[in-house]
Amino acid sequence: METLTQQQKDGGGSLVSLEASRKVSERLASSARKLRLSTSSRSKLYKVVGLRPRLTDRLFTAAVVLVTLFGLVLPNTVSLLYYGYFASDQYESETRFTVRSSTPALGKDQLAKVTGMPAAKIAQDTQIVLNFIKSREILDILRDRSIDLKRIFGNDAIDYWSRLPDDATSEELREYWDSMVTTTVSPSSGIVAVSVRAFSPEDAASLVEEIVKASEVVVNQVNDRIWKDVIATAEANLENAKLQLGNARKTVAEARNREGVLSVDGSSEIISTLIVTIETERLKLQQQYDSQVSIVSPDSPQMRVLQREIQSKEQQIAELKGQLAGTGKKRNLADVSLDLSQLELAQSLAEQQFSSSVRTAEQVRFISRQQLLYLDSFLTPRIPDEALYPRRALWIGVVLLISLLSWGTLMSLLYLVRSRLSH
Repeated sequence: METLTQQQKDGGGSLVSLEASRKVSERLASSARKLRLSTSSRSKLYKVVGLRPRLTDRLFTAAVVLVTLFGLVLPNTVSLLYYGYFASDQYESETRFTVRSSTPALGKDQLAKVTGMPAAKIAQDTQIVLNFIKSREILDILRDRSIDLKRIFGNDAIDYWSRLPDDATSEELREYWDSMVTTTVSPSSGIVAVSVRAFSPEDAASLVEEIVKASEVVVNQVNDRIWKDVIATAEANLENAKLQLGNARKTVAEARNREGVLSVDGSSEIISTLIVTIETERLKLQQQYDSQVSIVSPDSPQMRVLQREIQSKEQQIAELKGQLAGTGKKRNLADVSLDLSQLELAQSLAEQQFSSSVRTAEQVRFISRQQLLYLDSFLTPRIPDEALYPRRALWIGVVLLISLLSWGTLMSLLYLVRSRLSH
């Protein structure tokens, strides 16, 4: 009886051992399957076998989470929220114009003679307009015209990142203006394009109109300063020509008074007339003497009187001819004519210079009172119908692309570092 009972106990123990072995085999098979199906992640491998991950693996997991959160999820969430709901609409108005001159007719480029500069400065004036539109001076002019830029660009209805800060300095205002205003010029045609962005269609159109008006005024003010110098130069030349003409006339008058000759031609004509008259009288006396000498003695008082009269006429004729020309010591009319002709020539040149200076000064004064430069706008500003900025889909796509590239790059670097540390 005891022997039978012992055998039954031994048989039961064997069954328990077989059952335990079977369970262990099933667990090993299950673990093997899990290992085959699991990824190469070391933390998962440790989890499968029931081991705790190492510190480096926990840091790697945390870094992956942070990179994904701040490099991918957060930027795209912010861009979607900002450009989808918060970003304010921006409207753009544009104008195109050319700087034209009224091209006054000065005749033979008198302006260039006066100023020493070419009359056409359209290219330079175009650059002046472009630089003025981007300068602080236009902000001052717009403020003087009661254009409140801080109200246009800084009101509370505009989103925080797009509006002009309330405490913006002058430099910050200029930089903000530079970001909202775009200017381009075509080198071949000289056409200037100006576009302005604002947060309402009316503000965008009105700003473009004010920019064109202010630019036209400023470019003419610059030329007004040039014309002031031109007028001053023309008037100085006129005064100099007037002084030279006065000196030349005074010199001629003094020479005539000194020589006692009003006109060389007139004096010459008078002397020639006297010579002819006296010569005629001498011939008559000579004929009378010749007709009487045959019947009257030459020594008679009558004949001596005739001889003395003839000699007197001859002496007068010689003296008159000496006054016209000759080689004597006394100055004759030929010498006076030479001196006076030189002085009269200088006077004539001074008169021509004075006349030219008067004409140039009158032309310059007339032209300076005109508006010489115009901003000829052939594309008038209009109130835009829809907002062109911000380009929401574009910027959302750009943020997504950059974040994906950054996230991928950082993830690659993390896996590379982990691989290096594991060896």
